[in-house]
Amino acid sequence: MSETILELHGIYKSFDGTPVLKGIGLQVERGEFITLLGSSGCGKTTTLRIIAGLEAPDQGRVLLEGKDMTDVEPNKRDVNTVFQSYALFPHMNVEQNVGYALKLRKRPKGEIKEEVKKMLELVQLSGFEKRKPAELSGGQKQRVAIARSLINRPKILLLDEPLGALALPLRRQMQPELTRLQTKLGLTFLYITPHQAAALKLSDRITVKRAGQSDPHRPPP
Repeated sequence: MSETILELHGIYKSFDGTPVLKGIGLQVERGEFITLLGSSGCGKTTTLRIIAGLEAPDQGRVLLEGKDMTDVEPNKRDVNTVFQSYALFPHMNVEQNVGYALKLRKRPKGEIKEEVKKMLELVQLSGFEKRKPAELSGGQKQRVAIARSLINRPKILLLDEPLGALALPLRRQMQPELTRLQTKLGLTFLYITPHQAAALKLSDRITVKRAGQSDPHRPPP
């Protein structure tokens, strides 16, 4: 039996008087891999930022596990985001980048080290602990960014075109890695992309976004 983990109700958002989201709604089930598919400027990233709490909607509600999170600060939402730009700290090594969130929560050093080890094994980067971001390839940087976002075991992982900066062959190589991680951890992934082929390959369900509105459907078998 499915269980709803995320709901968006009547979300509106404008920037400088220009409507970006026009009353969108969305329902996501626990453990689902759902993709928001659409061209640049259709409101995909704005939707993710509203779910994460990085933008406030002009109107509408965001519910996480039935609780209204619309006005809750980002750090108090059990949601993490992976960005296209990686957003790694250049002065920190891989181990420090991945463990940073646990350090902020003042977890014991031994626990942080053990959790980082598990995450790097999960993303197949064991042995890279002491490398700096400048010493990594694009694909390796993205794996570090994913590990850092997963270490807190968020209820939902938001993926903002995380493979967009990679060359096409590497992007295709990383796609099954995302589904492997999602299946292994049993987490809910909300992924955005302008690429229909990627959406069809990755998703349990696709929501097509057009000019600030959404049209949900499931990919063909």
